[in-house]
Amino acid sequence: MPAEKKGKFLKSGNADLARALDLEICSQSDVFVPAIAGLFYGHVTGKRIALGRTQILVPAPRFSASAQASEFISTYISEKSHLAYSCYC
Repeated sequence: MPAEKKGKFLKSGNADLARALDLEICSQSDVFVPAIAGLFYGHVTGKRIALGRTQILVPAPRFSASAQASEFISTYISEKSHLAYSCYC
């Protein structure tokens, strides 16, 4: 988005626009790290799977100096448990 138009959208105060932009940015980014589990996380994950962007990292359940990298991969990806994987499109 051109810098001269960015202010117009950011200052609009439109909550729906803010959510739509958040969804698009999270879906298109190189890596997605969800803050909390919920509908938004599931929706973004589905879009990312469809786009082939499966870099989704989650905080480990507990901190450990010997944590394996696989503990930080979303189970939606590691176990292919998201509904998007069952689509036969």
